[in-house]
Amino acid sequence: MEKKNYIAAIDLGSSSVTIAVGTVDTEGRLEIADIVSRPTDGVTRGEITNRQQVAASIKEVIEEIEHRLSIRIADVYTGVSGRHIKCSNHDYFVFVGERSDGEIRKEDVLALHDGMNNVQAEDGIKILDRIPQNYIVDGRDEVKDPVGRFGKKLESTFCFILGSSTPIDRLEKTLLGLGIKPLRTFANALASAEAVTLPEEKEIGAAVIDLGAGTTDLTIYYDNVVRFVRGIPFGAGDINHDIHQQGILDRHVENLKTQFGCAVADEIVTDKLIGMPGRTPRDRQEISQKNLAIIIENRLKDIIRFVQEEIADSGYAGRLAAGIVLTGGCSQLQGIDELFRRETGMEVRLATPDLRVTEASKEIASKPEYATAIGMLLQAMASGKFNRVEKISTIAGNRFAPRPQPTPVHEPARPVHVPEPENEPTPEENDPTETNDDEEEITKGKEHKEHRKGKGLDWWNRVKNKLDETFFPETLEGDEDF
Repeated sequence: MEKKNYIAAIDLGSSSVTIAVGTVDTEGRLEIADIVSRPTDGVTRGEITNRQQVAASIKEVIEEIEHRLSIRIADVYTGVSGRHIKCSNHDYFVFVGERSDGEIRKEDVLALHDGMNNVQAEDGIKILDRIPQNYIVDGRDEVKDPVGRFGKKLESTFCFILGSSTPIDRLEKTLLGLGIKPLRTFANALASAEAVTLPEEKEIGAAVIDLGAGTTDLTIYYDNVVRFVRGIPFGAGDINHDIHQQGILDRHVENLKTQFGCAVADEIVTDKLIGMPGRTPRDRQEISQKNLAIIIENRLKDIIRFVQEEIADSGYAGRLAAGIVLTGGCSQLQGIDELFRRETGMEVRLATPDLRVTEASKEIASKPEYATAIGMLLQAMASGKFNRVEKISTIAGNRFAPRPQPTPVHEPARPVHVPEPENEPTPEENDPTETNDDEEEITKGKEHKEHRKGKGLDWWNRVKNKLDETFFPETLEGDEDF
């Protein structure tokens, strides 16, 4: 078997599960080997609500990609999203070592980071990432790189990316139950932002919005640093729900939205009717394209209002010169960039996760719904930690199928040797005139048993007669409840 430096990541969304496998080329770019995505159930607003359904979907995509690439995946990177994802800032400082010149060295910066790594979250919360926001020397000068400067005190503010322990534990236990080890769990918001944001946008400030099925993830960059992360519990699934409420069968909603939907209602100039099959072959459902656009626009405006509130809470409203970067499956909806532009007054760019991949991988990476999975690969690549993935020649059978139990071997029974009693008199040697005490005891025991049995029957007959005198059968027969 040949060992490869593969990276594998699983993105578990509210409507689909995606697995991406890649490696790093000689120029340090991500080369995507393959991506497999399948619909899934058991996830609501980014959180697992049915582990069995989720496990079945993950098994399906792992088996598919292993068969395509002829590999065995032992561990994966993964991520979480949902309203429980948030951030919090914490300050910390260290005193520079006792040196005559007071120069700040790399060891001082590492000591500062180690101190923040020792900070523990409160019960029920997990720290997904710790991102330094700045470095301050002697309480005065704010610098990006303090190494080489002079001072006695080095301090920094760290942005902690936090998530609830319950959904994270459910995801990791689901993977472990399949024999797959989770190497690290990312915040999906950071992963997708990493895949689609340009360096210039990170520098001058940008809000990256990943429009998923169950959640909308927001990440804010400013001065090349992640400043704010938040999960919003609304997504494209809410648009589908609103369309379904108009009497449209659920199985037709997604195709109706993607083929005929528009995010800006006033762009629909002809109010034509769209027909589709109904509940029976003779039924026919219809909805006007104008009404469809109105439904989509109203729900998207609700999502945009939530996004604007979160940007205001971040403290970076009015400072994001690059505007908004839209990604995720819902970003492909016609006119959505125009609606965001109108409602927010900011520049809007539709992004695909093909910025840091090889030329050969750009086609497979061109779909916005793959942004999170590809972003996980990029984050893992930056850490330099690769997965345990083995390249094999062929894959036989289902890796998740139960192993056949060995057929038990039945050996012929061996005869058991019972030694004959020694010095025991034979029946002919016993004296027939002697009394057998054992037989007398057995006879007495039988007589005592029969006597007790007779007494028991007499007692039961007396109780039965008393019950017959107390309960009246005609009352029970006339009661319909019985």
